[in-house]
Amino acid sequence: MKISHHGIRSLATELAPFEGITLEELKNSDAQLLNRKERKFLMTRDQFSDLLTRLTGSYRVVEIENDRMSGYSTEYYDTDSFLTYLQHHNGKANRFKLRVRHYLSSGDSYLEIKEKRNTGRTTKQRIQVANDATLSEPKPRAFLTSAFPYDYRAFHPVLTTDYTRVTLVSRKHPERITFDVNLSFHTDVCEYSYPDVVVGEIKHNCPLRQSPAGAVLHTMGIRNTSFSKYCTGISLNYAEVKHNRFKKNLLLLEKLSRGGNSVC
Repeated sequence: MKISHHGIRSLATELAPFEGITLEELKNSDAQLLNRKERKFLMTRDQFSDLLTRLTGSYRVVEIENDRMSGYSTEYYDTDSFLTYLQHHNGKANRFKLRVRHYLSSGDSYLEIKEKRNTGRTTKQRIQVANDATLSEPKPRAFLTSAFPYDYRAFHPVLTTDYTRVTLVSRKHPERITFDVNLSFHTDVCEYSYPDVVVGEIKHNCPLRQSPAGAVLHTMGIRNTSFSKYCTGISLNYAEVKHNRFKKNLLLLEKLSRGGNSVC
């Protein structure tokens, strides 16, 4: 996963006016938000640049070893019948995702269980694992047996998403905003990439009306949308799996990206 050198320089310049916050400071703050509400937004790269200029006084940017842009690679697991994907597609109130997230800047990897509850809140449980860990190893197996409601043995890797993330932390409220750029979805067969689209997500425990970013996005005419990177990636890579629920977002993604790129 790479951003062009021009893209790196451009984004670094746009982030320069923000005061930094270290990862340790974030972990010790109320902005870690493993139990939270979420709102997602899709925007063009140009809209993202405009948004950043309006947020410098209200947020700090997370730095990891002085780097304000962090590479992520997330491997999603599902069953042969796409159990967790179809939970989302069919509108199940309580639904799960199982994934291993690799933080490329630090080299850390975490096995994560993400649950969306019928209250609208999202919870995340996770443990640190080796980069090449499998679900059947003792530590992951014990974690999944106690925290995951399904038989982990039926789950296997089905999709990888890669992106570069910028994280802003509110100066006043328990709120964190992530922006994912240079997004790609791939399997062993195909890859779909969207370098001109940015996925923003406000993670918060305060009313959204208190969010400066929420107010600016509203002013810019960018409305929140139900967007799942996992479900989008499955819809793109597995044509045989039903995806009627996500067609609107797929069309929006194509519109914002001016077509995107695919290699199969």
